[in-house]
Amino acid sequence: MGCDSRGRRHTSNAWLQCGKEDNAQNNLSGGMPRGKRLVVQLQETFREKWAPGFVEQLDAWEVAKQAKLDIPPVMIYGDDLTHIVTEEGIAYLNRCASLAERMAAIRAIAGYTELGLSADKNETRTLREKKIVMTAEDLGINIARANRNLLAAKSVRDLVRCSNGLYDPPSRFRNW
Repeated sequence: MGCDSRGRRHTSNAWLQCGKEDNAQNNLSGGMPRGKRLVVQLQETFREKWAPGFVEQLDAWEVAKQAKLDIPPVMIYGDDLTHIVTEEGIAYLNRCASLAERMAAIRAIAGYTELGLSADKNETRTLREKKIVMTAEDLGINIARANRNLLAAKSVRDLVRCSNGLYDPPSRFRNW
């Protein structure tokens, strides 16, 4: 998962759109059009036992130190992430023009975690205006009326159907 195939023989609308929106990629590509794969992290701001879902440093650093590994064992590198979705909103990281803007977008959707509480309200407002961060309100969703009925896919089976079979879940998630 930590790799990014730069050469691709086929395109998709989402791949092309993400490439157009990726400011950092566009600044480095010298005008050569290319896409970017979407890597979406679904993250609750708090996990079980109220452990924060957003932290300053990944546990992988300590694992690498204890196991004497050359690099921390991560599956997906942060710079590969294009979107983070939490109950607070969506951070469109591929639209960020700098690392500072990227970090601000993450803070904006990190909720009541230590990281989220350090978000600057003015910075978050600017990110929302630029559509780098979008809340339920920005997406036209009335939180008071939001429930599972609004979801396009209500089950793993629906995800397979919505993707026209592109999503092929592991057998343990197939309950039909």
